[in-house]
Amino acid sequence: MKTIYRLIGTIMCCGLSLAIASANNDAVLTDLTSNAVDVHSTAAVVNIPRTRQFVLKDGDRHYQVMIKLPKDYRNNITHHYPVIYMTDSMYSLQVVSGATRFPMNSNLMQQAILVAIGYQRPSKGSASRIRDYTPSHDASWKLPTGEAKRHVAYISQAVMPFVEKNYRVDTQQNTFVGNSLGGLMGAYILLEQPKLFNYYVLGSPSLWFDNKQLLQQFAQRFSQTPAISAKVFIGIGELEKPPYTDNNHHMVADAQAFFKLLQSHPSAQSGDLALKLLLIPEADHSMAFPTTAIHGLTWLFKRNLS
Repeated sequence: MKTIYRLIGTIMCCGLSLAIASANNDAVLTDLTSNAVDVHSTAAVVNIPRTRQFVLKDGDRHYQVMIKLPKDYRNNITHHYPVIYMTDSMYSLQVVSGATRFPMNSNLMQQAILVAIGYQRPSKGSASRIRDYTPSHDASWKLPTGEAKRHVAYISQAVMPFVEKNYRVDTQQNTFVGNSLGGLMGAYILLEQPKLFNYYVLGSPSLWFDNKQLLQQFAQRFSQTPAISAKVFIGIGELEKPPYTDNNHHMVADAQAFFKLLQSHPSAQSGDLALKLLLIPEADHSMAFPTTAIHGLTWLFKRNLS
């Protein structure tokens, strides 16, 4: 499973390499025929509209943060917008931006500010995400683990204040979106700082990590935590179980167990903690997130037009 997670980390990072490569090269296509040059002579770097990139520091660590503004942000100068914070920026921003473009621009879904948090620069993405998104130290991993506490502090003390200072935000609709190890970190936030976000979209959370330490912490402590007012959406692929996963991790069963633990909280029984679990047909770990993202965000932000 560790091999797959490094591979997924590489896939999530490859968009960054492509973006940098495109940005550093003009559209000089010397090996094309003259006819092809006529077709491609206007080639240019393609950007996500209304998106800017920043580098925000966490002590000696520097992280890329990309922020996309809603379509009507410049014209609707009195409106304050929900903010959707995402891990794995180069992967998640492209997925979420593309999936929400039509419903947001068509007023079927609330428009929101998208904030995608990347990996420490210039480290390889897999090393940064494995260290930053895991809540406990697992000595069986070759790469460092267990610094989610620091990374969550960075998000809450650096990223969120930067966004709130520079943009018109509705702080009552702060949303966390994380997938895989990012979903694990979101579950960790829900246990340790549940009020940091109002809404959570957790895709395929890697609750198997470190012999299910976080799941065990939920079983021991969650029902005794103070009242929670939040909405939590969990998406998991139908095929995220043996024989389709390495090391026989049964991520479907883990997600279902996690969901039941959330249901046991008094806030869930009172209705203040709203929950939804989606089992995605025919999806394995590499496929589930786009469906999780659009279903989860639609559940949270769909407009009632009736």
